[in-house]
Amino acid sequence: MGLFYFPGSRSCEKGGQNQQRVQADVQRIPAAIEDMLKPVVEDLGFEWVGGEFRGGPSGLLRVYIDHPDGMTLEHCADVSRALAGELDVEDPFPGAYRLEVSSPGVERPMFRTEDFARFVGHRVRLRLYKPVAQQKKFEGVIQGVDGEDITVLVDEVGELVFRFEEAEKAHLVYEFADNTKRGRNKRKKRRTARK
Repeated sequence: MGLFYFPGSRSCEKGGQNQQRVQADVQRIPAAIEDMLKPVVEDLGFEWVGGEFRGGPSGLLRVYIDHPDGMTLEHCADVSRALAGELDVEDPFPGAYRLEVSSPGVERPMFRTEDFARFVGHRVRLRLYKPVAQQKKFEGVIQGVDGEDITVLVDEVGELVFRFEEAEKAHLVYEFADNTKRGRNKRKKRRTARK
């Protein structure tokens, strides 16, 4: 499932090819904005997964939604229109920005401690704000959640315990059903068989 871009009155930025773009870090949306948008999503029958915002001249508000029966492009479009209407009324961001509404996809972003609890036993990739053992990026299997403490069994390192607010970014990692690499291994086997 891709994302849906809704060109609402506040979501289209103008500028030519020479417009300088400043890249800002993508951050979780502020709690006040989430409190404004979440009821709109839930009133339409969807799960609020989370949201991200990137400021600057090419501002972006990305909202992730889900539904137990799966997501369609039409679902994203309906939610996008409803959110655009609310954002136009409240006008919480200065300047122009784009609104994107998307399903979380197979590599679902983790926005809350509850997300980690829901996906215990699944593989996760995360980046911490501060290094632990001289590194910030880790990948492993979620072992459990105790209050705000999250335990991940990290490949080649062992258990990593961190508080949710120490995670800058985290998302699930999609794992194929088997560990064989598609394509190349089959060709190598065929070449070997011909000799």
